[in-house]
Amino acid sequence: MSAGLGIVYLTDGNRDDLTYASIAALAMHHERSLDIHVVQAGFRALPPSSLLRWVQGMGHRLATHYLPAGRQHGRPGWGHITATAFAKVEAIEAVAGAYDHVCYLDNDMLTMRPVDLRRAAPRHLPLAAVPDLSVSTGLDNPAFFRNCETHGLPRRYFNSGFLSIDVSRWRDRSMAARYHAAVENHKAFCPYWDGPCQDLDQCALNLAAGGDWETLPIGFNVQKSAFQTCHWQRALIRHYTGPEKFLPVKPHRADGLEHSLLRRIATVVPELSVEMPPRIFILAYLANGFRRRRARQRISHLISQHLQV
Repeated sequence: MSAGLGIVYLTDGNRDDLTYASIAALAMHHERSLDIHVVQAGFRALPPSSLLRWVQGMGHRLATHYLPAGRQHGRPGWGHITATAFAKVEAIEAVAGAYDHVCYLDNDMLTMRPVDLRRAAPRHLPLAAVPDLSVSTGLDNPAFFRNCETHGLPRRYFNSGFLSIDVSRWRDRSMAARYHAAVENHKAFCPYWDGPCQDLDQCALNLAAGGDWETLPIGFNVQKSAFQTCHWQRALIRHYTGPEKFLPVKPHRADGLEHSLLRRIATVVPELSVEMPPRIFILAYLANGFRRRRARQRISHLISQHLQV
């Protein structure tokens, strides 16, 4: 097993413009060399040649892996989340054997600033992650805290878009088997929602972890529920949860930092055909921020109240 760090992405090929842009952003900002693995569920395809050259030129390595289809545990997708999400653990396991530390990233994440993901490694437990800013604050599920108490669960709940894994501890705790068992149990009943739940993998991963996970600083995974807050502005990695992603570029959603990053990615990986709006459209972003001021104030208050940041 290598002492290095392996990065894992999972894709079904439907939005690989996001996958490759996310990889480009990570390669630009990571302080040390990385092995980046793209696990392709049910298909095989080569990344854009320009991306391969860029990643290698930055001192990183990029590889693809094939994962057979049918790893969805008999569940369909829901909304903008496809059933491929169920294969997240299989994607991690496909790569983990070569490393002692693995980080999984959803493909709708953008690394915005210099970062070293080795600093996110768990110190004592199998898993480190960032709290889910919508669920663990009660924003999406006001009954979350009561349901946790009712069903004897810790009032801690992470977002599964960024997972930092100590491979040895992960396997010693049989986390993959625990996850598969949790998926089956979750089909019938979700204790976090005290009934049916449309979540695909995240609740099952939280149930498998059982509260035994280390809390990372929010900056490693600032989800879009914190859009336009101070957390969004300072994020190391932004996570574009929900149906609207960072591509295509929309003026009312892209601030100056995001606009500059995506413009650079469009230059580095021209195969992505990213269309950049004129920079003057920052006015649309500012107007959107004014319109959303109450939503920003609410989530900022909830984060401060429940997550102690």
